[in-house]
Amino acid sequence: MVCSICNGSGHNRRTCPQRNITGLANQPANQPANQPANQPTPPLIPSPCWCRNQWKKTIRMVLDFKRFVKVSLLLNHHNDNLKYCYFHWLKIRNKAVRSWSMWGQTFWLRSASNINDKLSVHYIMNCVGLTIQSCSRFHKERNTVKDNLKSIKLINMRKENYLIYWLVGNFMVEDIDNRENNINYMGIVRANDKFSLRTMVGHRFYLVPHRLDIEPPYHPQTDKQFFIEPYLQLNLHEESKSVIYIDEGEKISELNRWKFNALKLDYLIRELIKLGAKNNETLDIVLDLHEDITLDQVTEWYKDIAGIPSTFTNIT
Repeated sequence: MVCSICNGSGHNRRTCPQRNITGLANQPANQPANQPANQPTPPLIPSPCWCRNQWKKTIRMVLDFKRFVKVSLLLNHHNDNLKYCYFHWLKIRNKAVRSWSMWGQTFWLRSASNINDKLSVHYIMNCVGLTIQSCSRFHKERNTVKDNLKSIKLINMRKENYLIYWLVGNFMVEDIDNRENNINYMGIVRANDKFSLRTMVGHRFYLVPHRLDIEPPYHPQTDKQFFIEPYLQLNLHEESKSVIYIDEGEKISELNRWKFNALKLDYLIRELIKLGAKNNETLDIVLDLHEDITLDQVTEWYKDIAGIPSTFTNIT
């Protein structure tokens, strides 16, 4: 093969040694030709406008803090309720906490010492601490926030796998039933397995049957695009339990409930026998009847779900 650049053999136009003799084509796309390859990037210098705004914010924060300390000392001196400093506390509660962790206590102690030279710094900071506690309690009383976070555990008692999808939205706040909603894939709960979710009150989950043990390569984008009808629509309320059995819907079936009770009673009787209950003449007659009862063999996972000791006990 003959090269079209040098008319030589043994190479082509792309690998020709005489190609790009200027070296311009070997430069990166975003790098000038006259700039060395290993030259460090010059540091970014903040603009004067940005520095000016930061100084304004810092000065405003210091002034708000000094005003809060003055009002706190006046209230403490006149034995007034410290919660009257609440509006001054609102201005510094977020900024002061962030700057406290950033700059330390030295800056704020010096700022407090310049307010009143006759009072010790420790006395001033003690008054400030009491005022912060009083304002925090008053803030919680005025703004009662209910903890809606929930941790639930799904226990799949059925013989099939389920794909878990979370509907983006909150049915307690929005009307999600009369519109098409986006969904996110959370994971797969396999047969006779568990799956933990960190969620909130008002969230909705769909459990879609899945035949394979591996996750699918694609997922629907909305709740109207399911290829298979969901087996269960799980709505989380305030009364929802932390453990949800996927059996008959989101409730445990009567058959499994009887199995759980039988396993627990069998375990209790066996423990009584170990403690020597057969040595009692009265109990010996009753406990002999236990030998006539034969229970089916169950897996260690089933024992763990039923609430009796198994090989999974004390394993974290």
